[in-house]
Amino acid sequence: MLHHSTSSNTLRTYNLHGDLQLTIEMKNNPYNFSPDALFEMAVRINKKRQFLFISRLLGKHLAVDPAISLGAGSILASMLMENEGQKPHPQLNEIAEMVNSGISNRQLSAESLAYKTKLPTKTVFIGFAETATGLGHAVFNHFQEAIYIHTTREEMLEIEPSFYFEEEHSHATSHRVYASEKTLTDAETIVLVDDEITSGLTASNLIIALNEAFPGKRYKILSILDWRSNEHQQDFIDLMEAHHISAEIITIVSGQFSLLNPAEIEENEVLYLNGQKEFEAFADEQLSNTTTSQYRSIYGAYSEFTGKFGLTSNNHTEMDEWISALINKLPEVDRSKRTLIIGIGENIYIPQKFALMFGEQTKVQTTTRSPIFAKNELSYPIKHACKFALPDSDGIDQYLYNLSNVEADQIIVIAESVNDRTSWSPLLTHLETIAPVTWLSLTLPIKRGKTDDN
Repeated sequence: MLHHSTSSNTLRTYNLHGDLQLTIEMKNNPYNFSPDALFEMAVRINKKRQFLFISRLLGKHLAVDPAISLGAGSILASMLMENEGQKPHPQLNEIAEMVNSGISNRQLSAESLAYKTKLPTKTVFIGFAETATGLGHAVFNHFQEAIYIHTTREEMLEIEPSFYFEEEHSHATSHRVYASEKTLTDAETIVLVDDEITSGLTASNLIIALNEAFPGKRYKILSILDWRSNEHQQDFIDLMEAHHISAEIITIVSGQFSLLNPAEIEENEVLYLNGQKEFEAFADEQLSNTTTSQYRSIYGAYSEFTGKFGLTSNNHTEMDEWISALINKLPEVDRSKRTLIIGIGENIYIPQKFALMFGEQTKVQTTTRSPIFAKNELSYPIKHACKFALPDSDGIDQYLYNLSNVEADQIIVIAESVNDRTSWSPLLTHLETIAPVTWLSLTLPIKRGKTDDN
């Protein structure tokens, strides 16, 4: 039995770059996870914070098997069930063994994702953009009579956010939350889901903002990793007590780290992709009917299933049926081939479920705003980087990593929306040099693209 077994502390030192080192100590690890199953370490191009835990579970910076990625959400969901006085997920130990081994079990994944239960209080789940939007949804997947929202850095038209909050160490610090005030007013428990807690400031900022707008809620913070120092842990307790807030942090692994010999690291120049080949996006009109004036940004439209605007548990089955129908309508794809599914930015969960349902030989990865130092060294996780302007945006930089390491016979790019087709050409042209590309839009365009105006 993996569950709640005891394990000795794990100490490990990572040589990041030059003399820059980071030492971790894993202190609380009830499922006996190897650090290698959870993360690798890389250098972050950010003066505020020079390192990054490269998750092997999220499908963000590294391509992962969707069963393992979604399994991480199942483990956190089970921990919440137990914390709320319920039985754990019935397949918890098998899921933990799969995640720890890194060996996918698609049948186990399908069976375990079908398990759902009801929490004792009215619960709203909130996943953090950018990296934890998929993880938050994967946790929410296991609960009935609940609601899911993820924060976003995108600005919508014709709908005002409930509130903003800031994330200090991020490259894009402003988070927006779009959900009806009634959703949060009616909640009794708010569950915040993140992939990693370093100082606790992000969670604290959101809890304080929520408490000011919607007082009297109890909070649970779920995360894969918790690296808070003793001082940060006490700061969190003191802050919650000062505001009379009930808040509890639940994590798969907790420990502490120390950074040695910090130094100025010069960024390797990463040139922008610049290919200009024209592509046609597949967007099925019947499946794209979720596009409404309510869910539009300056640059595109959004499906109601993204999680940006709030989802209820009634959407679980509806969403799976929608993704299955979308896969079945895709033209000219072979579901038996090795396939890389690429999502864009905050859109992680739909590509994960798409990858799981598409075929047995799939990996999933999403683009990211995080500039990571890349170097082609054996023990370093980020060997290659490509950089491009986020399509249908105002010049926001995006990155994809280690594409040359992925063995794929075909690539499927899943866009939430396609507005200006020419802005997608650099990314798609580059991907086509790796494998044939199918380009999928979850919604129909809201205006004519530049290529259509010529």
